[in-house]
Amino acid sequence: MEGDSVMSKVITFGNFKGGVGKTTASCMFAHIMSNQGAKVLVIDFDPQANCSKFLSNSYKVPLDNFTSVYEAIEQEDLSKAVLQLSDNLHILPSAVDLVGFNRLLRARSKKEEHEHYYLDFLLKPLKASYDYVIIDVPPTISEFTNNALVASDYTLIIMMTETDSFAGAIDFKNYAEEMKQFNPNLKIIGILPYLQNKSSKIDDYIITASKNEKFNIEGLLFDAHIYRRERIKRYRINGIQNEDHHDQEVHAMYEAAVKELLEKVEKNNDSLQSV
Repeated sequence: MEGDSVMSKVITFGNFKGGVGKTTASCMFAHIMSNQGAKVLVIDFDPQANCSKFLSNSYKVPLDNFTSVYEAIEQEDLSKAVLQLSDNLHILPSAVDLVGFNRLLRARSKKEEHEHYYLDFLLKPLKASYDYVIIDVPPTISEFTNNALVASDYTLIIMMTETDSFAGAIDFKNYAEEMKQFNPNLKIIGILPYLQNKSSKIDDYIITASKNEKFNIEGLLFDAHIYRRERIKRYRINGIQNEDHHDQEVHAMYEAAVKELLEKVEKNNDSLQSV
């Protein structure tokens, strides 16, 4: 996979419920895709900066002295914040100063609806350098989410199999549909289930409920599933590892999900080209 301005795709990972594995998925997808040869840029668009800390720890690239994504936004040049984690993986790291984003938007936008397009405007000069841009956003209705969705080609919804996460996934899906008024090209590429327990009845119930026609998400559910693993918790402390069979099982789960995502993106591209 080579960098190409035409093929560059922007994907926002979302859910309106926190703690569902969204940030971990963002990091794992970026890590795997870059290892497979894609040029990947991660945008940590959450003031809590969990994605930045996770990837910094994984790649042993310190965040002692860096330009934050907010500082780059202030200067209207995102390239100033690009931090290289590996040859193929770069990040726009976040920090607590990103809480000023809404205030900055209000100061610089003449109309309220213009506020949604700022990230898209600033990101365009960088897109030609990457195959994929992955955006991690907080689990809130906010200008972080609005700007990310307007700048994106796709959104991937991460859904833990518990009731609040299921509701958050449905809400995020419906909200993304509403945001198409600002970005008609936005596609909901799918919903990736994060199962808490293979044998849990509530997991089965949520997966079954996801296929109910009233939720209008039939066909969006990924065949690939991510299962809760203690090893994944260690990654948040020690960084991503791939040293034993436990690590290999975790990587295999995410690799299957990445493969399905890329197949869906390729299928969508083919359908657009045939029109």
